[in-house]
Amino acid sequence: MDVRQLRYFITIARCGSFSRAANELNVAQPALSHHVANLEGELGVRLFDRSTKGVVPTECGQTLISHAEVIIHQMNLAARDVQNKSENPSGEVTIGLPSSISLALTVPLLAEAEKRFPKVELKVSENYSGYLVDWLAAGRLDLALLFDIDSQLQFETIHLFSDMLYFVGSPDQLPSGRDIEFRQVAQHPLILTGESHGLRHVIDRTSQSGSVDINVKTELDSLVAIKRLAAAGYGFTVLPWYAIREEVEAGQLGALKIVEPVLQRDVFLARSGEWAPTRATEQISDLVVELTKRLVNADHWLESTVAI
Repeated sequence: MDVRQLRYFITIARCGSFSRAANELNVAQPALSHHVANLEGELGVRLFDRSTKGVVPTECGQTLISHAEVIIHQMNLAARDVQNKSENPSGEVTIGLPSSISLALTVPLLAEAEKRFPKVELKVSENYSGYLVDWLAAGRLDLALLFDIDSQLQFETIHLFSDMLYFVGSPDQLPSGRDIEFRQVAQHPLILTGESHGLRHVIDRTSQSGSVDINVKTELDSLVAIKRLAAAGYGFTVLPWYAIREEVEAGQLGALKIVEPVLQRDVFLARSGEWAPTRATEQISDLVVELTKRLVNADHWLESTVAI
């Protein structure tokens, strides 16, 4: 039994198929089957139940998965501890960005990271914050920008800024004026993210605290689709300025600041507190803090308040 076999075994279990695991690992399928056969022979147990639909870990397989994940995690920790001693940051860093923030931050972050830390391989994973929380907790991300972090999670956080939320729709369908009260927002047909996501949490909390029912027409987990539907007049949505700036300036969308109450949310840079960060992770963390402050001060993120 070796670490490579354990990595292969975990990937097969996660994929539920030797062929899908082979594609992901870029390893020939017969080689994977050979590694599993060796593991089963060495342990004297069957690790997978096989069928035409794929493979499922047996009870013995599930037991091996729990141990294998700990072993691999400890090896990653050992590598991180060694890398921490290096003066020049190197290695891979994976950061999760919410779709709305990714629009403004991904390009300058990747460009500046490449210039300053050429030995660091920075990977950006874009998704909604609800998914990023789970991925960070599971160790699939080194860093993530999150909203409304649960205090029970073992995350170390930096409060980056608080941002205002806007009522967004087709310019010719928006009410006149610069502001709109939340109770008026709630009456319009809204296109929102699912209930597990950070932006939706803010809206739902405000609705519940004010005993105001919101009119949810459609739920979508696609920022691009939400904006296109709003621009087409299908409904309205609620988004921060940096997610809609280009469309508003191009006349495709209009935006009103939400008041009574003002809708805002806190944005945090988070990492798991369960293991020590590499030097590369620390450097990327510092860079994110610097860039978000710069973007806010440059007025790219209108009505955002720096909290650094």
